[in-house]
Amino acid sequence: MTLAVNLVSAYTRVGMKQVVSFTLVLLVFLAACSPAALPPTPTAGPPTSVQTDETAVTLPVLDADEIALGETVYAANCASCHGVNLEGEVDWKIQNKDKSFRNPPHDETGHTWHHPDDQLIEAIQLGGARFEGLNIGGTSDMPAFGKILTDAEITAVISYIKNRWPDDISAIQWQMSVQSEQ
Repeated sequence: MTLAVNLVSAYTRVGMKQVVSFTLVLLVFLAACSPAALPPTPTAGPPTSVQTDETAVTLPVLDADEIALGETVYAANCASCHGVNLEGEVDWKIQNKDKSFRNPPHDETGHTWHHPDDQLIEAIQLGGARFEGLNIGGTSDMPAFGKILTDAEITAVISYIKNRWPDDISAIQWQMSVQSEQ
């Protein structure tokens, strides 16, 4: 949870004074209807303002050095399962015969962006163990990285992944992260 607070605070310090509330369900619907092949978000530069049907959301500027660290950490710890290009495992929506979930993509075709930062941090820290005792219809073989990676490395991996998303996807995920901290 502190990592999520640090992410939100860091983004707030770079000029994010106010995030306008909008209907999440509508945006998820709009995102699902939008084309998936949009160019990636730039690595550095001025804040990007994304216009939705209802409001404009100013995206935080991601730190280029943090993104570079995240790319290195991702390549060493995540790419073997989630793909070098964040593409995930083939047929990732189909469960394995043992009822374990396949490794999902972290690009805009997956569901990573459907979760706020605090949930992404927990997923990296706890891995599949976060599902124990929950009736979610399957299991995850993802290892827990909470004792392997530092908080800075976990934050960097998340920044690297976010940097690869189109602006409209980033805006939806950013709004969820801010709302989850309130």
